[in-house]
Amino acid sequence: MAFSRSPESERLVRSLSKGYAVILLVTLAVVPLFAIAYVHFFQNPTLLFESHAFHEFAIAVSLLQGALIAYVTYFCYQRTKELFLCWLTLGFLGFTLIYGWHGVFTRLSSDHMMLFILFGPASRLVMAICLLIGLLFYSRDDESTKVLKNNSFWWAAIAVFGLISIFVSLLAFSQWAIVSRWLMEFAAMCVMLSCALIIIFRRIRSPLMTVYAIAVVFFAQSSISFMLGSAWNHQWWLAHAIFAVGFMALSYSVIQGFLTTGSFSKVYSQAELFEQLREEKERADDALLKLQRAHEALEVIAETDSLTKCKNRRGFESSARTEIARAQRSGSPLTFVALDLDHFKKINDQYGHSIGDEVLVAFADMVQENLRPSDILGRIGGEEFAIILPDTALNDGVILAERLRQIIENEYFVIEAIKIELTVSFGMSEYGIDGDDYDALYKIADHRMYKAKELGRNKVVID
Repeated sequence: MAFSRSPESERLVRSLSKGYAVILLVTLAVVPLFAIAYVHFFQNPTLLFESHAFHEFAIAVSLLQGALIAYVTYFCYQRTKELFLCWLTLGFLGFTLIYGWHGVFTRLSSDHMMLFILFGPASRLVMAICLLIGLLFYSRDDESTKVLKNNSFWWAAIAVFGLISIFVSLLAFSQWAIVSRWLMEFAAMCVMLSCALIIIFRRIRSPLMTVYAIAVVFFAQSSISFMLGSAWNHQWWLAHAIFAVGFMALSYSVIQGFLTTGSFSKVYSQAELFEQLREEKERADDALLKLQRAHEALEVIAETDSLTKCKNRRGFESSARTEIARAQRSGSPLTFVALDLDHFKKINDQYGHSIGDEVLVAFADMVQENLRPSDILGRIGGEEFAIILPDTALNDGVILAERLRQIIENEYFVIEAIKIELTVSFGMSEYGIDGDDYDALYKIADHRMYKAKELGRNKVVID
């Protein structure tokens, strides 16, 4: 059973495919929720895995990764001057500088738990705020904003992150420590979800921003996991893992942006590239077709007599050679006719060349009306014309030529109220008998046409 491929069915399949792709992305983005729910409801929260060395190693890897990605993002910012990348750099930088203290105070977790804990949500909140501010500038840069921030800006940012670290350390010893942990974690979650919603509602379809959206949703879910867990239990470690996956996804986006255009807003998905290629191919095909038609039109113009609109000498010779080649292949007969208007010089001398031109146009129209569609009329020069009669033996060609001679003899042309009578002399040759190429056939037909003039004009000569 064959299924037809119509534009409507293709649009339906594309819509279904896009819808299914969206479902897959949403499902992927919320996978951590299932892990969080499983650990929360089916794991004993008192079970701990307290390994300071492992935690310090994981933090060290995170810091190296954060520093590398911050530098790569900064390099992309220098290339494109996009404010979005500036704030993304600040997000990575702030996270790295503040989160580092979380690793430094690992071995103090038993004595100063809040000093150890608070730098985690603080680093995530700072990163979330920077990501949100950057997202507000996404694809909204103009020439006035494309000025690189100077070194004082970056040192000022580092100083602010240092002050935040000092504030968090002081907060850890205050009575607001526990509440501040929950508030910062909740705020980080809300800001990250806001980033995802902005991407959705602004319909930002860049493939890198799709990964970006999934990453911030992972960050938000890690905050949920941190709020549900406590230090060193399984939920707490799961929160670290979720955040790490989101951080690696965001890092991947940065690396891909750097390796392509250096920009998040000017990187296209494979589907978008193929769509652009398809559109460009359609435009190229359309331009090629127009060029081909223009070329054909130019060829017609180059082979058409500008006055009579029949073929000129060049076009006639080309058509004649084509018909001769066809006659050679098929063995079909072909007759060549040379004709010249009698005493045409008198018309030009008596009435002027403009009247003579009108006579030539009317004459060509009359001849064309009495030829078959396959017959070819050409103006060789001046008042001399020629006709190719494909699939026509000489005897049949004589009948046509004689009929034309009589029509012209019995008709007259009225040009600007002037009655003009004409006669025409014909000379004819046949392919295979009088010659087998254009030059031979034309020479013999032309010779016989002049013989017709010598015999008194207004005649058809075939020998």
